Amino acid sequence: ASRPSALTHCGSNVPKTSRLGQTTSRFCKMKLAILCLGVASAFNFGSLPSLPKPSTAKKSGGPTGPTTGAATPDKFKPAFGAPGIIAARAAAREAALEDAKSKLIPTPARFAFAFGRPDILQARQQERLAKWEWSDEFLTKARPDFGNYGAGDFFDDGLTVLERKQIEAGKEAYLTGGAK
Repeated sequence: ASRPSALTHCGSNVPKTSRLGQTTSRFCKMKLAILCLGVASAFNFGSLPSLPKPSTAKKSGGPTGPTTGAATPDKFKPAFGAPGIIAARAAAREAALEDAKSKLIPTPARFAFAFGRPDILQARQQERLAKWEWSDEFLTKARPDFGNYGAGDFFDDGLTVLERKQIEAGKEAYLTGGAK
């Protein structure tokens, strides 16, 4: 009067047997075999059509076998051990480069990349310093006592226009801070 176990094996709903596990192992082997067949069939693409074999019959007007094509030009062949050819190729490259550069519009110094170019850097520095040169106009604006048409010496007392008006109007009581 033994009761069947509620435990299952190999993810199946087949209960374990107490008889040396024969039923369960056969079932697991069957599942494994089906799984292997499924994986193998997933990668089996059927029989692919074979490529047609090249015919050995002679075609009219053409050689049998692979085509040889035209002869390779010398400029595509390696020049190892031939310094004359290497020098000629280098000279041709330089000439082509100079020809391409002659067709370009030169970049103005203002927009050129100036790293390592002291001439461009010096020109830019002169342009910046020219803004700060002491011209007569600059001196007139910087020194109001020079050429101010007899207005006297100007000085800065640190007051605002409103504070000056209040002092002139006799309203010193309304002044705050340093204006008192």
